[in-house]
Amino acid sequence: MFRHTKATDLLNSGVPIHVGMRYMGHKSANMFMHYAQTLSKTHEAEFLRYRKITTDGREYQQDPHEMYEAIALSKRTDRVLPHGYCTLPPRQTCDKGNACLTCTKFVTDESFEPVLRQQMEATDGLIAERQEAHEARFGEPMSQENIWLKGRFQEKNALSKILHTISAVRTSDGTFTPLRGAGSPQGRQEEN
Repeated sequence: MFRHTKATDLLNSGVPIHVGMRYMGHKSANMFMHYAQTLSKTHEAEFLRYRKITTDGREYQQDPHEMYEAIALSKRTDRVLPHGYCTLPPRQTCDKGNACLTCTKFVTDESFEPVLRQQMEATDGLIAERQEAHEARFGEPMSQENIWLKGRFQEKNALSKILHTISAVRTSDGTFTPLRGAGSPQGRQEEN
């Protein structure tokens, strides 16, 4: 029970996972997360810590607290995507399928950067594969007016803007500058 309580206290105190893992002697984040149970305040603080970015690379203009309430992470896991969040009001249904990168209701942040980079690589590979298959089948390159190709280029464009914006908030040591919460530059200015 002591280990479980200590891991929970570390996480709820805002200790980074890699530091908590080292303290507890765990080799994987999964093991540390097995012991740790977080408070809803910690979930909200972690969510609000990162600047939210829209598909066109701009900062999400709505209040992040309202966004957190709208997607209600503890109750609406269908609004949490592998690469961001859906801000579509709960009573509305999505007509985009999995085309989130072309949807104005999609928002993401720095915590999803590895998945977004992987998605960019996968999209590049898919485009190259489809273009080769098209040329092999029809004997000519795929037209830039091809509707499927246009859709993939829209996704790539959105990913490029998002990743560019994410890179702009990274510090020289590779960490991100939190815009809200403990350790944020705004919090230090308020203390002074």
